[in-house]
Amino acid sequence: MAVAVKNSTESPARSGPANLVTSSVVGAVLVLGAIALVTQGVPYVWNSSVGSWLGQKMAFVSGAGLLVVVLFAIGALAVMGTALVGPNPPRGLRAGIFAILATVVLGLLLAAPLGSTFEALSARFTFGNLVAMLFVAAILGAVLYGAYWLFQDTRRLEEFEGQGWFSSQRYKPTQGLRVRRATMLALLILLGAGVYSLAGSTMLTTATGSWSVKLPFSDVRVPLLPDVALTAPLILGALALWLSYRAVNFPVFADFLIATEAEVNKISWPTKRSVFQDTIVVLATVVLLTLFLFVVDLAWGYVLSIRAVDVLHWAPPAAEKNAASAPDQSY
Repeated sequence: MAVAVKNSTESPARSGPANLVTSSVVGAVLVLGAIALVTQGVPYVWNSSVGSWLGQKMAFVSGAGLLVVVLFAIGALAVMGTALVGPNPPRGLRAGIFAILATVVLGLLLAAPLGSTFEALSARFTFGNLVAMLFVAAILGAVLYGAYWLFQDTRRLEEFEGQGWFSSQRYKPTQGLRVRRATMLALLILLGAGVYSLAGSTMLTTATGSWSVKLPFSDVRVPLLPDVALTAPLILGALALWLSYRAVNFPVFADFLIATEAEVNKISWPTKRSVFQDTIVVLATVVLLTLFLFVVDLAWGYVLSIRAVDVLHWAPPAAEKNAASAPDQSY
């Protein structure tokens, strides 16, 4: 007796909001720890050991060695992070980690200037530090509520991640290659010009040390970017390269570029001989029409100015000047 068995394809299970929030928080903590290790830990250990041993006379060698060690640490941490995430991470995890990191950075950037302003106002007026701290806490609470609202429905994060901003996969990799490569090159030139202008501006050339923000109502400073004059152009250049690559693989924009190349391929390009002949025909036509209109203008001017018709009156310039300067004798 034969039994028919229906083969059903198993779809990947969607992670619940609680699991996604937990995984995203753990991932964000690991990313922040990796950033702190690369930007603060490795340079501190290097400068306190190898850098101090090499001294100022070999500062270039020390800097080159530190750069190699930092790049090696970034690669090792990237491999470890990929291994921890696994081949099939939960949908929305990358977007969740990015959302938490963006929330932390946005909270710091908002709290630092506003906290300093309220701190100065509290010293000037009598409402005290408590009211100022409540203002800052309300602003940070609004930022945290925005992150909470984003995690309430995991479909938002899944849709955001589904756009491909956190993946290196290409969208329809065999279609529209020429137009997509040209578009990516144009974006790189445009963004690269902006990064080059910023790198040569006084904003970065005069910057020294690290970029950090001061926590409100305390003396604690949180470092955000070490050696701004060097790291800021590198980070912006890497972001420009990544955004240019992902933009031409964004589904909606990529489909537009693919359709554009399909329309360009339908064009029937003329040969060199055909272009030469058509150019001669156009130039000859323009010259003949110019001569024809010139002759017609002269002929009609002569016909309309004869005494029998007397429609077009023409006088020499000297006569017109004398007529204009003559007094009016009409009464």
